[in-house]
Amino acid sequence: MKEEKRKYGLCMSIAMVIGIVIGSGIFFKADDILIMTDGNVAMGCFVLIVGAVGIIFGGITIAEWAKLTDDAGGIISYGEKAFGKKFAFFIGWFQMIVYYPALAAVICWVAANYTMMLFSNVKFLQGKVWELTIFYIVTLFLINTFSTKIAGYLQTSAMVIKMLPLLLIGVLGILFGDPSVVTAEPITGATILAGSSAIVAVAFSYDGWSIAPTICHEIKNAKRNLPLALTIAPVVIMIIYLLYFIGITSLIGADEIVRLQDGAFQVASEKVFGASMGRVLLAGVVISVLGTCNGVILGNCRVPHALAIRGEIPYSEAISELSPRFDVSFLSHGISFILTLFWLGIHYLTQTNEFFMKLHLDISGMPIVIMYIFYFLLYIGVLKRAKMGLIKSKFYGYICPILAILGSLIVVYGGMSSKTGKIDSIISLFILFSGWIVLKYMEKKKRT
Repeated sequence: MKEEKRKYGLCMSIAMVIGIVIGSGIFFKADDILIMTDGNVAMGCFVLIVGAVGIIFGGITIAEWAKLTDDAGGIISYGEKAFGKKFAFFIGWFQMIVYYPALAAVICWVAANYTMMLFSNVKFLQGKVWELTIFYIVTLFLINTFSTKIAGYLQTSAMVIKMLPLLLIGVLGILFGDPSVVTAEPITGATILAGSSAIVAVAFSYDGWSIAPTICHEIKNAKRNLPLALTIAPVVIMIIYLLYFIGITSLIGADEIVRLQDGAFQVASEKVFGASMGRVLLAGVVISVLGTCNGVILGNCRVPHALAIRGEIPYSEAISELSPRFDVSFLSHGISFILTLFWLGIHYLTQTNEFFMKLHLDISGMPIVIMYIFYFLLYIGVLKRAKMGLIKSKFYGYICPILAILGSLIVVYGGMSSKTGKIDSIISLFILFSGWIVLKYMEKKKRT
């Protein structure tokens, strides 16, 4: 079996984490955060900081596993080191079936929506949001399949482009807006309890930091560069998010953001720069979201291959085979593509079908809670290693994992207490059960 080349350096690794996390989430979920915190901007900032705890200390803690192995699979490999092959399989199965493809579907849909806003005067595009979503999915899968180098360049350049509109709105909003909105309403015990469900929207905004380890076997000097990327990038992301959130609420106010929903950024940018420059910034947002789509799909394509090289899914031998010319598994990419279209179909139903709309199913938030349970267990694994004396530093062995555990527990609590918590849990458990069936089938096949 052909081994993949080491293509990516430290800058690409940092760009991947920042470029995947910063994108659709902060534009798509700012209004949700304010709705769930009842318009309390200070509470919105608070949950953004709490959410950051999960990725800052989560990234540092996961980096302890990255120092041990740079095998294909990233989080899957870390799960195997922590608790064995079965635990690792369930992580990989959940990532393959729902986590990556569902996120890829939703984020490409968000990109299509912002594209429609940008070209609102183009008749040809009017009412074609779903067709445009499919076009984006197909295009990004083709790029990631036939030119990983272009995919890497797209990720790096998108990181630079996407940070610019966030920084401009953040800085200029604070300078020319009314930053006193942050202190207009206090944070109390009651507001913290009432706004706890906002942590799921925040978790979606921060989600993606764990995708970088999926290409650890393609990163140069991965045991050094990946831990550095997982430590540096989350801190940068938190600062940018807080700056943007304060800036946009200072410019147009929390009530207006809730009313405008996903159109808030366009209104805020036009208020500062005028209509023409506002559209240029909106184009930056489209590129930003597409950069996130690209990063999620980049990770998405590699999960079936990671499971296949371990012989844990049917047709593993064929799926694990890499193309000599393109250095990717066509079958792995094909599986990811089909599953992404499947979840796009589910998302279409949740947006257009009356029965599914009543379920309040949100496929953008559904997979995140389960993944944070897996992260929680990986953090426990680091504590276990520290207790065994394998990690000498108390900061890395105890303080970081404990703070990461607290962050993950808050996300899980917020997810379970949300209005979609029950249906999300049922679907997630069903997916994990289907993985158990596949696991038993493969074990039986190996015995015979």
